[in-house]
Amino acid sequence: MLYLVKVRVDVTKLAEFGAKIANQEFDNSSTRWTYCRKDDPAVGYSLWETTDEAEFVKKFSPYRPYYAEVEVTEMVLPSEAQALLMDGAQRQ
Repeated sequence: MLYLVKVRVDVTKLAEFGAKIANQEFDNSSTRWTYCRKDDPAVGYSLWETTDEAEFVKKFSPYRPYYAEVEVTEMVLPSEAQALLMDGAQRQ
């Protein structure tokens, strides 16, 4: 499963969060990419790939205390999107 995750870092916890990242205390094996906004660097976007929702929750949960806001959206590959669109068009 693919998840697009948008977060806002809790800047009051930035030092602790940065230390944990520097010490490689998080399992980021499911993170495919991460980018932050230039105009608002506390906001980041990442793409996660896991076998199921339970794995995503398990791997993402340690990060949650360091975010003031979290938005998770399930994503699909373009080929899956096309199939969903075609299926929807056929039902109309």
